[in-house]
Amino acid sequence: MAVLFYMILTVAYIGSFFLLPFSDWDTAFYPLIGKGIFQYHILPYGYVFDHKPFLVNIFYYLWCQIEPFMNGRFTILALVSMGFTAFMLSRFYKTRFWPMAFFLFLGGILGNYLTGNTEILQIPIILIVIILMTKSIEEKNKRYFFISGLLTAVSVNINYLTGCILAPLFLYTLFSGLCGIFEFLIAIGGGLLGLVVIFMPFLVAGHGKLTAYFTMQSDFLHHYGAAPQERLHTLVFMGIKIAFLLPVIFFWFRNKQVFWGDLRARMLTLWFLCSVAASNMSGHAYSHYALLFLIPAMTMCTILYQNGRLSSFWPIAPLCVYSAVIMTSNTKHNILDTIQTKRSNAEFVSRVVGNKKVLNIRSDQSLYYLANLETFDPFLFQDHIDIHFGEQATEHYMQDLQQKPPFVLMQYRACITVKNTDDICQWVNTHYHLVYTAYNPKAPLKVSTRSYELYEINK
Repeated sequence: MAVLFYMILTVAYIGSFFLLPFSDWDTAFYPLIGKGIFQYHILPYGYVFDHKPFLVNIFYYLWCQIEPFMNGRFTILALVSMGFTAFMLSRFYKTRFWPMAFFLFLGGILGNYLTGNTEILQIPIILIVIILMTKSIEEKNKRYFFISGLLTAVSVNINYLTGCILAPLFLYTLFSGLCGIFEFLIAIGGGLLGLVVIFMPFLVAGHGKLTAYFTMQSDFLHHYGAAPQERLHTLVFMGIKIAFLLPVIFFWFRNKQVFWGDLRARMLTLWFLCSVAASNMSGHAYSHYALLFLIPAMTMCTILYQNGRLSSFWPIAPLCVYSAVIMTSNTKHNILDTIQTKRSNAEFVSRVVGNKKVLNIRSDQSLYYLANLETFDPFLFQDHIDIHFGEQATEHYMQDLQQKPPFVLMQYRACITVKNTDDICQWVNTHYHLVYTAYNPKAPLKVSTRSYELYEINK
């Protein structure tokens, strides 16, 4: 009975991701930057800004051009990623595919794998790098080290946390004597070549484009850095997820050979440990960061199961219960989010606005993806102006408004709930008129993430 319930819940959970265009608003943001690159030939971040490396925007934009369906688009990418990762892991660690796929899916629930955030690109590349490093040592093939360095550059420019995972692994192979200084330098050379190729558009453009790219990121990340209290919350948050893995971790680490024996087991152990550190270094308690250590942990679980050292169900029972709770919660969230997305009325907004630019003032930026809108300010993400400019955020918004953007997007009831200052509200009420309001008519006083007000400038 419990198995049947879990299967039904799993089907409902997966199916709920196909009800809506996206379930993580980060994924709907990346294609917008890619749009600026490919359609307008504007290098990051002249069109839209984000603190993530720019390769992720290229990959997501290209996927949106290849994949024809709007709903479930990023979940399909996540399923492809998970299937590929399970296949590569099962081949490399000589396990059966379906147990590996099952355990990866189980762990992926805890990290919201199906939402399709950057980790679904980052993790397969990290795995390929580890496989190439290992094979280079086993087969004494220097070319593998070069390719691993090349792919490391790619993965780092999808998510910077990759460096916190792979750098210690490369250093381990050097200082443990698994590879010589020559092989290590070959990997470094591959990484440098990868960086040159990746940033070639900036180098060709010149005029300080590359400096401006890193300066914008550096300035933003300086303000985006987590406060001590938030870092403590992140440690607790990640610690809870690790707590449900403790039986697996115990069975794995009780075998000392994972440190001193088989090379592939050692690399998996280090991958897990470095990923735990990396996920906490972000300082932000987002579930998708936990995927960095959940995937190697579930690989350990599969190997233990295959070897008969995890023959009982009880060690993974807490993990199954926890995943069932998360699936229930996320399924409910996706259904409610589908209703909110329909209220956004993106098709209507797209017709009204056309190709005119829209200034976003602390509202949900995902409407720009749904309605294919043009942004007035590169700092489009809901809270990026507040993070970047701090106390000068209102002044920045006022400077934008004085340039008379054709449309302004604000959160629903923003001036009533003190989401915006009096200066902004007075300017908008004087120079603009309300075009459309998206809200829940059954609860008119409730402000949800997708509720907004669209204003057009007076003519």
